[in-house]
Amino acid sequence: MSRHSKFSEKKGGALALVVILSFGISLAFAGLISRAITERGVNYRHELRLQSLTAAEALVEYGFAQMRYKFDNQTSVPAEAMDPNTAGALQLPTSALLASNVDYGSLHLEGGLVPPFPVSLTYLDPDDPENEFDPLKGKRARIREIAVYASASVNDPRGGSPLTSYVTQKLQVRDAPLFAHAIFYNLDLEIHPGPAMEVYGPVHSNGDLFFQANNSLKFYNQVTTAEHLYYGHKVAGIENNQNGNVYFKNREDELKSMKIDGQWYDSKMLTNTVTDDFRSFASARWNGNLETAMHDVPNYNPVAFDNYEEDDPSTPAYDPINAGREIIEPPLHSSHPDHNSEIEDQKMSVKAGLVFSLDAYTGTVTARNKSGTAIDISSLQGNSDDADKLWEYRSNQIRDYRRGEEIDLVDLNVGKLKQLIESPDTSTTGDFIPGYNPDSDWNGIVYFEVTSSDPTAANAEVLNYSGIRLWGGETDVSGEGIPSHGSDPGMTFATNNALYVRGHFNADGTRHQSDSEYHSAYVPETGEVPVALMGDTVTFLSDNYDDVSSLSNRKTAATHTEVSAAIVAGIVPSDAENNNHLSGGAHNFPRFAESWSGQDFFLRGSMVALYESEVDRGLYSGYYYSPPKRKWGFNDLFRDGIYPPGTPLVRDYERVDFRPMTQTEYAAALAALPWNQVSSP
Repeated sequence: MSRHSKFSEKKGGALALVVILSFGISLAFAGLISRAITERGVNYRHELRLQSLTAAEALVEYGFAQMRYKFDNQTSVPAEAMDPNTAGALQLPTSALLASNVDYGSLHLEGGLVPPFPVSLTYLDPDDPENEFDPLKGKRARIREIAVYASASVNDPRGGSPLTSYVTQKLQVRDAPLFAHAIFYNLDLEIHPGPAMEVYGPVHSNGDLFFQANNSLKFYNQVTTAEHLYYGHKVAGIENNQNGNVYFKNREDELKSMKIDGQWYDSKMLTNTVTDDFRSFASARWNGNLETAMHDVPNYNPVAFDNYEEDDPSTPAYDPINAGREIIEPPLHSSHPDHNSEIEDQKMSVKAGLVFSLDAYTGTVTARNKSGTAIDISSLQGNSDDADKLWEYRSNQIRDYRRGEEIDLVDLNVGKLKQLIESPDTSTTGDFIPGYNPDSDWNGIVYFEVTSSDPTAANAEVLNYSGIRLWGGETDVSGEGIPSHGSDPGMTFATNNALYVRGHFNADGTRHQSDSEYHSAYVPETGEVPVALMGDTVTFLSDNYDDVSSLSNRKTAATHTEVSAAIVAGIVPSDAENNNHLSGGAHNFPRFAESWSGQDFFLRGSMVALYESEVDRGLYSGYYYSPPKRKWGFNDLFRDGIYPPGTPLVRDYERVDFRPMTQTEYAAALAALPWNQVSSP
């Protein structure tokens, strides 16, 4: 073989090897390219799947918004309120809100069955770590969960099949009775006491908190606000000259002050404006026992009521949105332009099983049952000191120095009412209410409507000269006490006018001297029932209060007094109408009209400032009274979920149990809903 032939053979073999290797490499490269293309396709499909899941989640949120609107505006939402075959069906968003490749025609959104209103209350244990930052911790709530189902498909622009996601989540509707709070303010909450003050029980404000103390102010349970916390007074120009500590508890039950190294740490965190830094600071220092708007604390209102809004200083008129006061207003006829059926259902005047009416112009007092039928109370009229009579009207009976007026009073003997409701004697004239059947008419809610037929004066102006006074509520005195009859124990008494309460009320007046006795004063006593007192304002008078002396002596001497009741009343806000006055703060929320120097006032209950006063606009001042030693605590009845009849509810929401579903699970869940079940032929 020639050299050329051998060379050619070697050359050809090398070429073949190169070709083979090249082909192998090409195949491998092609495989890599194919795999990359496949992975890219898989990743793209995965992105589409995530997009469909996100669209389904967004649908759930859209459904929640609609459901919250229903629950915000209705006390009782029917079981089948979300039935897609009715006007209650959850609506889809407009297509403009969705990505272009979301298949709008395939979207599905459906709400589940609304469970019945639970009979029992669930206690949100503050010691449970899961509840540490829950704004309702330490309170009792009626909890319902309503499922929402949503599915969404997205199209594959490359021509692949659409990708669909199925999800469900529950909206937890939590109704907490208003009296689940030791202190509840729908307005700004101010506390700046001189003597040391301790607050037991949950505290909430829909407005700002303004705390300061001359000695000390201690909160032993959770404090929340839908706005912010400030150290000092609300009214500008009043010096922050009180330097006592303000304490909140941490998770170890240690009291930790707002003051650190002489500096006050509030929502401003030593700066000039509110800062989000307070969120982490408060969470670390007080572990959820102090929360503000920075912690997303919601605004709580009785169901169906609008938020309170302060006066707009830019307008000449004094025009706050005082929606909460409607709870004590008389009913509005359905033809009235301001009539709202949901608000009407919440009014004490509509709920009441016994209604009294006073015409403040003529002094005429009438009554009716819950059906609106007039009942005859003329035989029950008599001197207010006569324990055998129910009521008496007397003009210019007392002088209220805060109001600056002599007041016409209707005195109502609740001890006599107790006998007439619990054990009426129909065989004796006057020992029953003619035309009133306690077994069918009484529901524990009593409303006293005050109006005026005076054609020449505004209603509120005439009402400012009158008031309703309760007496005879001591539990250990024969012929006295609080009426309690039927399945809903206790009594709620409400009026649209100023309310006065004389003497020990729903309590026996036992003095509590030592610390252990003081704290045991929150525990219900024999004969005590859940009670609420609601009025434009509520003023407490001791048994020593003398009507005649009040006409000439602005500070009659008081004796120690004990009251067990929730109080719902109005205040005159600090600097209202630019008057540069203080409201008096929560420590002056119960009004007084005597010299209480050295005397105790025991209050076992809940204090709720729900609105501005509209009848009694008298400004706070130390001129007309001397304060008592305040011994106030949260009632253990309320802590245990036993509330007065007709107690208003505040509503809160949580999202729970989000989970994706398979198509089979989704179809089965929908099929189980009552409106989707097909009847057998």
